[in-house]
Parts: sequence; structure tokens; C-alpha cells
Amino acid sequence: MQLVRAWEEEGVTIPAPYNRTIKVLLAPDKHDVPEITMSYALIHSMSSTDSHTHDRPELIIIVSGRGKCVTDEGEFPVEPDTVIWCEANERHQMVNTGYETLKLATVFLPAYTAEENYARCMEAAKAALAGK
Repeated sequence: MQLVRAWEEEGVTIPAPYNRTIKVLLAPDKHDVPEITMSYALIHSMSSTDSHTHDRPELIIIVSGRGKCVTDEGEFPVEPDTVIWCEANERHQMVNTGYETLKLATVFLPAYTAEENYARCMEAAKAALAGK
């Protein structure tokens, strides 16, 4: 059994323009869980993720805060207890529209490593700053 206290995990801060903190809690290289990647994403006030896709599905659960999910089909409001299932290669972006942190729990199956997860997010922020 693995017991993880999210508040004890340091995580990685992604810089503007996609200001958020990501805490990978379970992954092949985090607590030796090879099957899934489970993370918390803390999207800071008036910030967002980049618009992106994954090569595998993603389950997103809104834990706290409010915002919107932007997809190719449109924009949808999100609030606590909202669950989003993103198919592989489905474009999506999470936007915090308020002043409270938008806290997401995310699950990938099959797993990414924590390093793969952090690296993709950092590269998106660097590309945006470089104007790419």
C-alpha cells in the first residue's frame, strides 16, 4: 500500500504564462507505481494550462476552485465535483477564472513518469515565452 500526503509533496512550479504548481503523487518514478500517474495541478489565480493534447486519455477531477475547460467543441464551466474525461489526442485547456486556486486531480493510464509530466509542462511555458 502507498500512502501519500499531497501537502508534504513539494511539486514543480510552472512559470508564466501557465503559472501553476504540479505535484505528481504517484507514478513509475514516484512511489514506484508503474500503472498510473496521479497528480494534483494547482492552477493559480487568473492563470491556465496551455492548450494541449496527450497521447493517452486523462481523467480530470475538479477538487476546488472554479474556472472553465476549453476544448475544440467550446468552453465549459467547471467547479468542485466536476469530472472530465479527455480522450487521447483531444485538445483541452483548463483556465482559472477566479481568485481562488483551481485544484485538479489528474490521472493518466498508462502512466507517464513524473519527469515526463513535468518536462512537457515546462516546455510549453518556455515555448510560449519564446513566442512559438
